[in-house]
Amino acid sequence: MDQKITDARARPRRTAKSKDTGRHAGVPADGGAFIDAKAIGSRPPSRPGGRFRRAGAAAIALAAICAVWLGNRYLMSHAVEQFTAEPVDLTIVLTGPATLDATRISLVSSRLQGVIAKMRVDRNDRVEQGEIIAEIITDDLKSELGASQASVEAAHKAVDLAIADRKHAEAALANARQNFDRKKMLLEKTIASQESYDAAVATLRQAEADFDRSKAAIEQARALEASAAATAEVQRVKLEEGTIHAPFDGVVISRDHYVGDTITPGSEIVQLVDTASIILSARFDESSISRLSPGQKAVIRFNGCGRGASIMATVLRIGRQVDTETREFSVDLRPDTLPPNWALGQRGMTTIEIGTRKGVLAVPAAAIERRQGKPGVWIVDSGRAYWIAVTLGDAGGLFVEVVKGLQPGDVILSEPRDVYFGMKIAEGGARR
Repeated sequence: MDQKITDARARPRRTAKSKDTGRHAGVPADGGAFIDAKAIGSRPPSRPGGRFRRAGAAAIALAAICAVWLGNRYLMSHAVEQFTAEPVDLTIVLTGPATLDATRISLVSSRLQGVIAKMRVDRNDRVEQGEIIAEIITDDLKSELGASQASVEAAHKAVDLAIADRKHAEAALANARQNFDRKKMLLEKTIASQESYDAAVATLRQAEADFDRSKAAIEQARALEASAAATAEVQRVKLEEGTIHAPFDGVVISRDHYVGDTITPGSEIVQLVDTASIILSARFDESSISRLSPGQKAVIRFNGCGRGASIMATVLRIGRQVDTETREFSVDLRPDTLPPNWALGQRGMTTIEIGTRKGVLAVPAAAIERRQGKPGVWIVDSGRAYWIAVTLGDAGGLFVEVVKGLQPGDVILSEPRDVYFGMKIAEGGARR
């Protein structure tokens, strides 16, 4: 038995794989058993739990971010300007867009066709009634007027000649009548012959005919004289029309032609506006027509001129027609003064005071926020902001009446920006 154990220990161990035979060498275990070396050298496959650990870490990070965001949104206080609603005396005003216009505008044009010889005015020039604006070349009209005046002079001479012929015919008629009377008396006394009497009668009738013809010649000459004078007057008027005059006092607001331009009858040369006729045409909703009347005071603020640039105006007349689409009517206002720089068509905003109401619950107009077309305000309740719907009434300046939805003493956000439901509001915020 001892001999067998010794033989076993003396036997060489094969611990590596034989490359020639492909057989596996083993390592003896307890009791002389062999363990596969390939199984010992290879690592077991990794478990899938690593992916879940990464997803869990991302979820924890996202939850932390959400917690921070929610904490900043609902746990941290935000300082927002607040307003306490209290009854006040509200000056009721109507506000609407206005456009600068004028009731007396003239498109100065020519009644002649010709070439402009001179332009006496330019844009923004002030002119007086009758002042020369432009002159047209009228050499041909001057020649025609000279010919017409010569015709008038010739017609006048013809009248003088006809009058002279009439005097001659009148003298001949008087002489024929005397001769006829004498022949008639002599015939009755049988001193003159019948033949001489008949000759006296013929001479008288000829003299009468000549006298009547002289009267007709005078009338004809005078008619020709009147015709020539009328023609000369037409030529003179045409010649005067070659000089364009201002129809009234005003300011030149546009100029479309220059020296050398050929113009046709009716073509605009300049546009003239009477500054005394300038008005502002404002538009308001038809629901306010009963509140307006001539004589009410208004304030006009033009676009782009800043808050301080405003002028006073007075309601001149109320329009009698409502636009069927916009349901608005127009109101003409007479400005007390004009701004240094103005232009027809300039836009602005009109504010008309129509009265004062006492004890009205009003809030800043900037506090109104509309949702789906409904007005509302952000009210502060238990330190948090909530939007509630309100019913509005009249407007007055920067404030608007709240008819329903608020109670005196309610605190609202006066200028809500980036406000959300349930936002925590810092206590003791600025109030107005």
